[in-house]
Amino acid sequence: MVTSYNLIARQRVERFTAWSDAVFAVAMKVSKNACAEVSRATKISKALMIALVSGSLLFAAVENAQSSSRIVSFDSKVVVTKARTLEVNERVEIANDDGLFDGGFHRRLRLKPASRERSKPGSFESFQAKVDGQEAQIKATQENGILDIGIAAEGHGWTRGNHIIELSYRAKHQFAVYGNFEDLNQNISGDWPVTIEKATVELDFPSGMPPRSSISADTGSDSTFQFDCVQTNLPSGVRFETSHSIPPHERLFISARFTRGYFVADAAEDGMHAVFEKYPLLFPAIAVVVTLVVLSAVAYLLAPTGMPKYDAAPRWVHILVVTALPGTAAFALRLMYEQTVMTWRDGEQMVGFALEHAYIFLFLPMLLSFCLAHVGLACVMSVSCGRWLRGLPTPKWNWVPVVALLVFTGLVYVPYDVWMTTTIRLAGPGPHGASFLMLAAADGKLPLAKTLIAKGVSPNTMAGGSTALDVACSSRNLDVAKFLLQKGAEISRAPDCTNVAPLSRSGGAE
Repeated sequence: MVTSYNLIARQRVERFTAWSDAVFAVAMKVSKNACAEVSRATKISKALMIALVSGSLLFAAVENAQSSSRIVSFDSKVVVTKARTLEVNERVEIANDDGLFDGGFHRRLRLKPASRERSKPGSFESFQAKVDGQEAQIKATQENGILDIGIAAEGHGWTRGNHIIELSYRAKHQFAVYGNFEDLNQNISGDWPVTIEKATVELDFPSGMPPRSSISADTGSDSTFQFDCVQTNLPSGVRFETSHSIPPHERLFISARFTRGYFVADAAEDGMHAVFEKYPLLFPAIAVVVTLVVLSAVAYLLAPTGMPKYDAAPRWVHILVVTALPGTAAFALRLMYEQTVMTWRDGEQMVGFALEHAYIFLFLPMLLSFCLAHVGLACVMSVSCGRWLRGLPTPKWNWVPVVALLVFTGLVYVPYDVWMTTTIRLAGPGPHGASFLMLAAADGKLPLAKTLIAKGVSPNTMAGGSTALDVACSSRNLDVAKFLLQKGAEISRAPDCTNVAPLSRSGGAE
């Protein structure tokens, strides 16, 4: 029995061994085939990787390769009107040596968004173009805040060699208008994938160069730029020329800052906003008139009836006037002291700065009294007008405090220039006469300059390495510059005047 079991067991072991050998042989064969497939796949993957890397390097090399096409010259003339409209004329000469411009010429203009400083978004209109002197078709498309002006090539594309593109258009709402100044920051040349060998921009102001303006030009990118352009002052503008070629994806950029008051919005386009900007005192005048009309109407309704001889003045108005008088008087006298005595003794002052910061405990009551003074005076006028409309006699005001309050309130509104000029006319130029003349030259204060020269200040006064005449020319205050030349200022000591045509031609002679 045992032998029989052993025999059966041996047979089963032999069959299992034979089956295992067969399975192992099959597994080895499959493994060899799999290894071969893996090896083949690995080789294919390596080949694809090499091809991909080589292709990327090839495309990168092609992309980074310097195109032989280029912009030979980019000349822009921008006429800036007093309505802040830019009339732009561009003349671009391209060299289409390797066919980069075969598909046409694309001028890309950035659309500035509306903001607190820009009432409406920037816009471009009235496009006209010529290619080699012939009228050209224009197609404008807008995407992601960029206006693409496409000038298509005729036929099968532009031929090799040079071509001249003339493009003109009108740009609006490009200025950023702030409280006391306004800025014009403009990418003149645009962003191109090729080199610009030479670029120029000329800003022309038909109404004359804005006084106290600051204009500069730079080349480079938004993050890296340099002020390396050659500047030439023109009779009614300024011209900038690059001193080197502009690499691809860099630009010629203009930055200008102007004092408020020169530019005026277009009434036809901006409505009442333009009217108020052109006449800055109109809105305060309307506000005063409307306030007086409303108060007079109230006083008319409150005036007593049936008492034809009633002339008593309201006691509360008298209290308001008397309460506002001391603080308003102190406020007016302090400002007058800073603008006269302190100015003559210590030089130009930041009027009200010391009072506001060092004596805040006095400044706030003074300011409150000054505000109450306006209310009190308005009440006096409206009550008097309301009584008159009722046919009643004029109220018996205590006119001494009323007139005093009116005088002190008016003194606060006298301009600093008037105080300074009057003080110098009465007391002479004092120890700071030279600095006052430099101030007059920089800010275009002709009456102050005339007073200083009449009081004996030299027209060749110098400070900071520049003469007053040089400062007047660099600030484009030509009326002051002409006056200084008439009084004997030497134009040879004013290098900034040599580029101002009306002065350099006449040498100051009128």
